[in-house]
Amino acid sequence: MPLIIIQVLIFASLVLSVYMIVVTLERCRSDKRYAFVYCIVTIIFYTLGYLIEISCGNTEGGIIAIKIMYAGGSFMSPLFFFFVADYCEVRIPKKYYQIPLLIVPVFLFAIVLTFDYHTLFYSSYAYDYESPIQSMTIEPGPLYLIGTFYPLFCIVLSCIVLIRSIIKQSRGRRFGLILLLASALAPLFANFAYVILMFYFRTYFAGINFTAFVMILTNFIFYYNVVRNDMFDLAPKAHAITLDLIRDAFVVLDYGMAFTGANKKAHELFPGLKEYQKGASIFSLKNWPDKLSNELENANLSSDVQRELEFTLPHKPGKIYSSWQNRISSESGATQGWIILIQDVTETKTLIRNIEEAHQKLQYFNENLRRAFSTYLSEEVVEEIVSDPTKLQLGGINRHMTALFTDIRKFASISEALNPKQLVDLLNYYLSTMSDIILEQKGTIDKYQGDAIISFFGAPLELKDHALRACLAAIMMKRTEKKVNKDIHDKNISPIPIYTRIGINSGEMIVGNMGTQKKMNYTIISNAVNLAARLESVNKQYGTWILASEATIQETEEQLLTRRLDRIRVVGIQEPIRIYEILETIKDASAETLKLAQLFNDAFNLFESQKWTEAESSFNNILTQFPNDGPSRVFLKRSAKFRENPPSPDWDGVFNLTEK
Repeated sequence: MPLIIIQVLIFASLVLSVYMIVVTLERCRSDKRYAFVYCIVTIIFYTLGYLIEISCGNTEGGIIAIKIMYAGGSFMSPLFFFFVADYCEVRIPKKYYQIPLLIVPVFLFAIVLTFDYHTLFYSSYAYDYESPIQSMTIEPGPLYLIGTFYPLFCIVLSCIVLIRSIIKQSRGRRFGLILLLASALAPLFANFAYVILMFYFRTYFAGINFTAFVMILTNFIFYYNVVRNDMFDLAPKAHAITLDLIRDAFVVLDYGMAFTGANKKAHELFPGLKEYQKGASIFSLKNWPDKLSNELENANLSSDVQRELEFTLPHKPGKIYSSWQNRISSESGATQGWIILIQDVTETKTLIRNIEEAHQKLQYFNENLRRAFSTYLSEEVVEEIVSDPTKLQLGGINRHMTALFTDIRKFASISEALNPKQLVDLLNYYLSTMSDIILEQKGTIDKYQGDAIISFFGAPLELKDHALRACLAAIMMKRTEKKVNKDIHDKNISPIPIYTRIGINSGEMIVGNMGTQKKMNYTIISNAVNLAARLESVNKQYGTWILASEATIQETEEQLLTRRLDRIRVVGIQEPIRIYEILETIKDASAETLKLAQLFNDAFNLFESQKWTEAESSFNNILTQFPNDGPSRVFLKRSAKFRENPPSPDWDGVFNLTEK
């Protein structure tokens, strides 16, 4: 009966060990889980070997059982130390203690594994059939004491590390470490008791391996520590990933302001937040901001009001952070802890400051030029309104037209670098020059939005070639850009050159006077207009300067040198469209530009045929000759990506853009 009870308990311990491995690997978010799993595997080998030893009933089975036990027993204590050192974050590099400590167990296990009998380890052995708990009886050899005292050495090291961590931790976090200390000492004492009873007293209990029996208790301690005491900060994988994907940093404190946890972003922001410092006062951590410490020290423990505080960090110069202190309370209202949410608000604060400065710089400019901006229409529009005042009535007509949107790249940086006079001179010169080009092509200036120009072709005068005129205007604007940059540099208007992005689309649009009788604007509205605006912004994603829709290109009668790009679906518009980059007019294109267009079109055909390897090679070839070609860089990356992970067979080739 005692044998059956022990067998059941050991089997239950094995099942529990396997369960802990599964739970830890599935739910644990900490990298320390692997050292723990290796330790549990050695316990499984040790208890499995003992179960076989007391169950086999013969010497041959006993020898096999001893080998299995030593597979676990030889490595159990050093692996337990590795786990403790990893869990408590010992600062000694792993290679300096792992390799030396593994030499002895490898040597001992090699002896047991290689020989069924070896006088260096066992002078004799036999299977005891008379004992109530049948097992192997042995006489120790010269090396037996090494196998007995070496685990003692590793356990002592583990206890030193654990005791050191227990002293440093807060009272609430010591319990789990104390249980780990108990799980280290219990098998050690049991092993000495087993050796003493077997070799010196030969009592009834000498046939019971107390070490294996205590392993059952150790497993239950591990189970409590891991599953119930949350030793590894267990969380479902999806939850853990979600926490680390949050772009804002957050730090969790207990009711006494002791550090208890943080997400990945917080660890990047505060290098002092280490796992081994959990339980330490947040005020003692290196690089923790004094302003935030003062705010926490003066926190009202009964207030649920979120408090915002701005601060800077010495090791993050130029950055501005904002924090919110959120109290965590129980159902009774007692404070259980705090969550500190920290955001990088540098861009927001800089933008606000730039807006305020730009507002001051442009206030005078806007006051004096508002009426001038309201008159930026082509001469044809003015003549038509003068000849027919009824056109000032509110309303619009539906007409097939072309819209053109422009915007200056990084204009915020340019405006920040200029004084008010330079900014006024720059905008006057740039807007006048580019507007003249549009007006020369009989386009109409709809409005200016800061540095952006919104214009259209085909109203109020109907133009059959409105699409071609819009594209020619865009090409001439890019040609003129070189002269503009030279002039603003020579006249000391701006040290930063100007580069214009342009989006063009043709389609049905409503054009007319919109607004009120007192204030109206001759403008265009429609989904086709919105698409032109989106295409201007899409340039940023492809490294291009002029993008036009397929609808526009089809109306230019093949007079333009273009290259076909993606089929895309832009934000806010469900219908996918083909986009083209306009390079130059065919008659004015240089040999180099013609070569680039031909090479790219050939490579893009391979890409759309899903010949990823050939496409990747072709785009690489283009970049060796034209290293600054933005679209080639984009499609080279995509070709490499699709070569590794091809799209699904039902992929329609459309790329959904997520940014405006």
